[in-house]
Amino acid sequence: MEIFNTVRSTQPHPPNQSQSGTEATHNNIKKSQKSVMQEQKELMHETQHKSDRNKIKKELQEITDKLNKEMDPLKTSIRFGFNDKVDELYISVIDTSNDRVIRKIPSEEAMRLAAKMRELVGMLFDKKG
Repeated sequence: MEIFNTVRSTQPHPPNQSQSGTEATHNNIKKSQKSVMQEQKELMHETQHKSDRNKIKKELQEITDKLNKEMDPLKTSIRFGFNDKVDELYISVIDTSNDRVIRKIPSEEAMRLAAKMRELVGMLFDKKG
């Protein structure tokens, strides 16, 4: 009798088909729920990030407007600006006699280069691409 008990305990028991199928279905549902939740979190984070960036851009634009208004009574040849492509403030030195830009800090070339670099980095690290 002892031999039969040993043989029975060493033989693998066939899994209950309905239980393993149900478990697999539950596991798939849980995985799907987790992926949907992860996508929602990423979307919320991305939306929040865009909202924050837009808010910062708006604030920077307001600051440049205020700076220019403050400089008007002084009759200076310095103007402040904001470049949307690189999200940076810049300063223009202007010849007031003919409204010609003498110098821009940072230069136009530097701003174009920064914009191009952002574009390239965006293409390299784009999640969808």
